[in-house]
Amino acid sequence: MSFTSFSRRSFLKSAAFGAAACAVPEFAAAAPVKAKVAVQLYSIRDYIKNNGLEKSLAEVAAIGYKGVEFAGYYGKNAAELKKILDDNGLVACGTHVGRGEFSPEKVKQTCEFNLGYGNKFICCPGGGNFPGKGENLDEFMKKLVEYYNKAAEDAGKLGCLIGLHNHQNEFKMKLSDGTTYWDYFFSNTSKAVQMEQDVGWTTTAGCDPCAQYTKYPHRSFALHAKENGQSNDGYEGILGQPGKGAKCVEWDRLFPVTDADGVQWYIVECERNASNLKSIIESFKFLQSKGRC
Repeated sequence: MSFTSFSRRSFLKSAAFGAAACAVPEFAAAAPVKAKVAVQLYSIRDYIKNNGLEKSLAEVAAIGYKGVEFAGYYGKNAAELKKILDDNGLVACGTHVGRGEFSPEKVKQTCEFNLGYGNKFICCPGGGNFPGKGENLDEFMKKLVEYYNKAAEDAGKLGCLIGLHNHQNEFKMKLSDGTTYWDYFFSNTSKAVQMEQDVGWTTTAGCDPCAQYTKYPHRSFALHAKENGQSNDGYEGILGQPGKGAKCVEWDRLFPVTDADGVQWYIVECERNASNLKSIIESFKFLQSKGRC
């Protein structure tokens, strides 16, 4: 993969903020406030394809979710997305795109589209964030940091935030001096570059999600609430129910840390049951049982 190429997950191929956070009043760190709960629509991608976006978002709202994060737009324009959200009392708290969508050539168009349906947070979950075969990681990371710093600066002028979302590799890949990809990236990007930590992936990578908010404070508009598994045996992607042999996210320890940090959204993402609502319903109930929604 070249430095300029990108891909989301395969479904994004078909489904056609930045001043620092502290500089934007509505995202500024303040006294601890409990984050609102949203769902990443990738969690129910097949359900949406089978039932339509309108019906699906009505179901999401009926469960009790307050917001959604997009990963593809199901053929809708910004005005149509805004109407569906407004009709169901939902807000857009983010979107996942390939990194190329906030390149210098496309960032204005991308921001204008997102602002058109009420979203300010634009995040890349992997597409274009890793070197291709034969590319040197050290050199790639220097370019990637420059790319994100520029994107965050450009998007910030338009009122948007740019962020990076992790899987496991960000904690496992190391530069020549032994620094992990994750630590190099967030140590060298400006505080305007947002950290959308997927606490499930961080946990299964053997790292502590809570520690990341100490190392890189007050730059997390949202996080991904997820439970992963190392086996498909009984694993349904429901919060509080990791797969066999996998470590559970330490939710009770995490909540006060993210509240103090200023995280505004817990975005539920489930890796199972994409054709129905079971995992997002049960995950909502889990957070509800913890007094989070």
